[in-house]
Amino acid sequence: MDASAVLGAAFTLSLALSLPAAAQPNAPTDASAPRVASDLKDIRMKAIANLPKAGGSASDRDGCPWRVIQPKSAAARLVAAQGWAVMADLPLGAYRAVSFAGQMEAGTSGTCNITQGNVAVFDGDKLVALAYGKSADDTAIGNLTALEGGAVRVWDGDIVGSPVGDLHVEADGTVRLGKLADEESVCKGQAKVPNVYGMPIDKARKALADKGWKPVRGGASPEPRQAALVRRGITEAESCAGTGLAYCDFGYAGPAGRLTLTTVGEKDLPTVSDYDVKCR
Repeated sequence: MDASAVLGAAFTLSLALSLPAAAQPNAPTDASAPRVASDLKDIRMKAIANLPKAGGSASDRDGCPWRVIQPKSAAARLVAAQGWAVMADLPLGAYRAVSFAGQMEAGTSGTCNITQGNVAVFDGDKLVALAYGKSADDTAIGNLTALEGGAVRVWDGDIVGSPVGDLHVEADGTVRLGKLADEESVCKGQAKVPNVYGMPIDKARKALADKGWKPVRGGASPEPRQAALVRRGITEAESCAGTGLAYCDFGYAGPAGRLTLTTVGEKDLPTVSDYDVKCR
């Protein structure tokens, strides 16, 4: 068996729900531990009290240094102490969410393939829950981003990362990993951004217009893909990369600020991979 297979087997062994209790992370004994749930078929969530050590060697996790952060919270430091590469450390209501991975491999154009990704939920410095993929070889979990209202968006670990779900604390205290919300509140609730991930740019711009985001004409460019988009009437095309993953940026103005939409791929109507809002 090669080294990667051994590493994957070891990680799966440590988290598999079907194994005897001695081989699993310890479940919390505190009656105040939160209920946890996942609505996503590819990500499981479990209440646990002890984090397993990272398998393999540190070199398995040094392929993408730009994706690794220096742990600052007590929770993130505990994760790093077990040998994991910490990617994000964010508040989650009264808790703290820390995403981390066991293996990272650099790709082209500053991308990274992340496997053995997880999200740990801490109450202070006490681990209470863990979200993880179905196997050690998948890319189910990567980075986290903060949402208004205290929720956290979970992204996968693919070369071109995509959001997979929103982690939040419900009114009854349940920590739930649910499907992506239909829209995101931004700029302290002054504006909404619809879920346009994976949409072709022509449909995405219509969805944005329905929420008050108006296209801002981009500057003239000799880049052929940008020029082709402008000829299609998508005049807000700001720039397109001629190499790598063929990213393009598009600009919009709304009631609360400016939104930049990013697409990926060389299709005539490329699909949305991300967006960024700058509030006034």
